[in-house]
Amino acid sequence: LHQLLYSWLYNFKYNSFEDLIKSFHGKGLVISVGNHHFNFARSTIDNLRNIIKSDIPIEIFYYGDNDLSEDKRNILSKYDNVYLSDLSTYFNNSQLRLEGFALKPFSILASRFEEVILIDADTVYLRDPMTLFNDTGYIKKGTLFFQDRHFETSPFDSYKWLKTWINNPLPDTTKLRIWNEKTIDQMESSTVVINKSKGILGLLAACKLNEEKYKSIVYKHVYGDKETFWIGYEIARQPFYFNPLRPAIISKVESVNSETTRFCGHIGHKSEDGKFMYWNGHLLLDKNSNNPKLIDF
Repeated sequence: LHQLLYSWLYNFKYNSFEDLIKSFHGKGLVISVGNHHFNFARSTIDNLRNIIKSDIPIEIFYYGDNDLSEDKRNILSKYDNVYLSDLSTYFNNSQLRLEGFALKPFSILASRFEEVILIDADTVYLRDPMTLFNDTGYIKKGTLFFQDRHFETSPFDSYKWLKTWINNPLPDTTKLRIWNEKTIDQMESSTVVINKSKGILGLLAACKLNEEKYKSIVYKHVYGDKETFWIGYEIARQPFYFNPLRPAIISKVESVNSETTRFCGHIGHKSEDGKFMYWNGHLLLDKNSNNPKLIDF
């Protein structure tokens, strides 16, 4: 049954489930990087190594030679304790057709680390991410997920869709804001912490949701990979843990017109001790702008 569900996992790099389990050990950071994200990733690693002085092992995943050029790989490989891995050599992509958001859960699965902190290339840390492994909820349940900002309106019908097929939800699911119809988006996935030995079935289910034939359905109801992590654990009936602290916003109050102001910017998060940990979006006000400007602190 397992080989039928995850046929892309076998007879490529791994010949058995045992091969997969034996392939990972230790703790480390994982970043999925393509040419477009290279400058962000390089800056993020510079920050970790030279500003906050973290020596956390880092594994960079890319998808084939065209995804991350050889010269860029050579630059990243010069950092201490940084490994580069080609995700296209791990699984049978004729079945998966991996790209974009879908690369993230598969990078966790393929990683050499047993305990993984997956971060986006443009995530800026103010403290050593290794401290996330000490979170009490993570130690108990093997995951540490972070909440997204509150959205009441969206092009997605997330909670309505979820309730059409999730029966007898886990206690962890019933506590979620999205399940209680208080927000459209529950999870923000610029940082995802997973102990694979504790929750491998949940991770595999999350990967399943990001297969080509399933993500074409899933992504119509939720935004990209974000919700697929906790949904995967719900499907596998494995408990999961969300940091209970609501996200922070890195921004300034802007005037829209004479009657309206807005507060919209990068999303950030605190660790369980209440100290600010990281934000997503790097140092640019708008990373997608043709004329990007730095955040004015």
